[in-house]
Amino acid sequence: MSTYDLGMLRVFVLIYETGSVTATADRLFVSQPSVSYTLRKLRTHFNDPLFQRRGQRLEPTPVAEDLHPQLRGLLESMDDVMSRTSAFRPETSTRRFRLRMTDVGVSGLLPRIFHRIRSEAPQVSLDIESLNLDTVVQNLRSGSTDAAVCTTRLDSPDLLREPLFTQEYVGLCAADHPRIGEAPSVAEYLAEEHITVATSTGHTALDQRVRDLGLRRTIALTVPTFSALPNLLAGTDLLSHAPTSVAHRLIATGELREFLLPFTVPITEIALYTIRRELPSAEFDWFRRAVVLAVS
Repeated sequence: MSTYDLGMLRVFVLIYETGSVTATADRLFVSQPSVSYTLRKLRTHFNDPLFQRRGQRLEPTPVAEDLHPQLRGLLESMDDVMSRTSAFRPETSTRRFRLRMTDVGVSGLLPRIFHRIRSEAPQVSLDIESLNLDTVVQNLRSGSTDAAVCTTRLDSPDLLREPLFTQEYVGLCAADHPRIGEAPSVAEYLAEEHITVATSTGHTALDQRVRDLGLRRTIALTVPTFSALPNLLAGTDLLSHAPTSVAHRLIATGELREFLLPFTVPITEIALYTIRRELPSAEFDWFRRAVVLAVS
């Protein structure tokens, strides 16, 4: 049976997360040939190529996809055990946490999250990146992000889901729209052109409801964020939609108004997602609690 050590497992995890032998060598402060040699040993041990080159990156094979969450969890557990001698203290921590959110979260939730965290841990910092539904689970598994706030339910057994709050959706249009009243009919709603927000942000409830009802909207424009809507809707006959919390901020400019959607859209639940850990982590437990308390 092939021998192995923790160093081999770290090489595997870093190649998976960086897609590069060179980047892995840099992170581990070892030579590139050393990483290449370890990768060959890993391939022999698991009887699989593990990674195959696609352009500039090494992409994981299905075997590597299955192995990564398990091996990463093992390393995190070991690291947690070995660091138990120094308890996590928020008031002195300089930890940087990486959080993915939509523009809705950035404008509505981030101020509360940031103020809560800094009130307990004045030296802790946050990196905020845009949420993309297509990649968020992989981001969490790879460790490139620590947590994500998402509306679309992510049903994956290796993710921990913590509900935060619920939200409804309303329609949006220019304040002087000539045809749309406070409660348009389905026919009136479908007769207009629409601006929709990319489903990769996680805001999929309305689009899914339209499909379920067999309705067809004329989509004139798809945008990546809700924040673009005021300038796009003002002075036009276009329609759009937004969560109520966002809509109230957008109509405060006086250029937009809201209306009741002509069909029911299920209330959606926003949740915080993190990777399940084999052993408790004091710093991540604190971070999750701070986020939940800030927005619940």
